[in-house]
Amino acid sequence: MKKIVIFGASSGIGAELAKSYAAEGNMVAVAARREEMLKELQREYPINIITFRADLQALPQEEGGNPEESPRGRFLEMLEALGGVDLVIYCSGVGKQNAQLEMPIEYSTINVNVKGFTAIAAAVVEYGSTAGHHVQFATISSIASNRGIGISASYSATKMYQVRYMESLRQLAAVKGWNMTFTTIKPGFVATDFIKGRNYPLTMQLPYASQRIKKAIDARKHTATIDWKWAIVTALWSLIPNWLWYKLKIS
Repeated sequence: MKKIVIFGASSGIGAELAKSYAAEGNMVAVAARREEMLKELQREYPINIITFRADLQALPQEEGGNPEESPRGRFLEMLEALGGVDLVIYCSGVGKQNAQLEMPIEYSTINVNVKGFTAIAAAVVEYGSTAGHHVQFATISSIASNRGIGISASYSATKMYQVRYMESLRQLAAVKGWNMTFTTIKPGFVATDFIKGRNYPLTMQLPYASQRIKKAIDARKHTATIDWKWAIVTALWSLIPNWLWYKLKIS
């Protein structure tokens, strides 16, 4: 039995992963802002799922926030409730089309995808580097991290931040000798509320994508693009010269 923490588990990929791990008999602590949706998960798996309300845009203690309500404080609370942790999954994410660069949208994206993510990553490393057992940290990034996409500038940039941060943690773990794995998942479009109302090509159904994400996490892969079709697409993206990429209309 594993002890698992999942941030962003109220719906979509996070909720599907929580149900899959709970069905296997693992203990799963789930966190999100929409606590009522977490309670629905708990009703399905009352023995294996415990819930916590977490706002990953909450200010850290260093910026004057309440330390107990900060992302780090919430992780420590979940850690105590489980009595340790083997796997932490960061599924929380914000991303909207924002060609006008409206700053409330940009700040919200940065707060969750960069500041919240970094706070959790640092807290997991603080625990995992001295835990005495193997600890895995996985984050759900995006294929949008592969190139800058004009209509979603902050989303592309913050997802690339996650990719590079995880790469840096892998290097640090190797140098320091930590018994830790850092897994970066880059899904293509998945049919969730995240893209509701938008008709994107190669959209994957949620159960299909979640199964492949879980398989990559369980295999302790360093990085995985979900699925093979998106691996081909993003490989082709890398071959497009900048002058041509800048002229592409992506909407």
